[in-house]
Amino acid sequence: MLVIGIILIVAAVGLGVAHVMARRKTGYLLAASDQTAGALADIARRVAGEIGGGGFQEFVTLTGHARCDQPLMSPLGERPCLYYRATVTRQYEEEYEERDSQGNVRRRTRRGSETMSSQSEHVDFLLVDDPGDIDVRLHGADFDGLVKTVDRFDPQGGFGGGTLSYGRFSMQVGGMGRGRRTLGFQYTEHILPAAVDLTVVGQATDRGGRMQIGAGGPAWIVSTKSKAEMIGAAKQTASLTAALSGVCALAGVGLTIAGALQG
Repeated sequence: MLVIGIILIVAAVGLGVAHVMARRKTGYLLAASDQTAGALADIARRVAGEIGGGGFQEFVTLTGHARCDQPLMSPLGERPCLYYRATVTRQYEEEYEERDSQGNVRRRTRRGSETMSSQSEHVDFLLVDDPGDIDVRLHGADFDGLVKTVDRFDPQGGFGGGTLSYGRFSMQVGGMGRGRRTLGFQYTEHILPAAVDLTVVGQATDRGGRMQIGAGGPAWIVSTKSKAEMIGAAKQTASLTAALSGVCALAGVGLTIAGALQG
């Protein structure tokens, strides 16, 4: 009972953190002014006329269509994209010894996993709206609404001759742990498609002589969802985590006290 109470209290703390993050995201989204690339360029030109180029910056929301002449090709799903995150995980089982309170030793089997490869890459691009465009610097972005292109468990794993391969991905694999029997490999990939409508929330500036948007402000979010959808989802998350955090905290404190009294 005591252990369960402590676990619930820890869960309540985690949910509380998630609640704060969701509230903060809602605030950032509401604070970012809705703009167009053309309007921002006009404002930047006027500012440059007063204090010189490179001095303009504003926290904004922009919507438009992504355009990239040389997109990336994702390694697992082999899809053209602006960003990908690909992971290869080995699933295995192993035997271990467990000693009980009487000193008896028993052999048991447990499952586990280990990451064989985890990689991500991005490329900058243009966000085109009417009547202009703006450079998007993806570094440091928080992505919302990525597309899952691969989610596959392969018992064979594409494994042969010491090489693990899937799609464009390939790696040499040596010994994988004594006493561990490989069950298979899990392949997972998420991408930001190369040609897609996007909402970006970040710091717009004219540094470098051209309008760009990226990190540097309160938040840097790149999403395949609309701003209204993001706000709605963040508010829903904030409400849900607040309620669950309260329930876990009350139950956890109660069980912890009861367990301590019993002990």
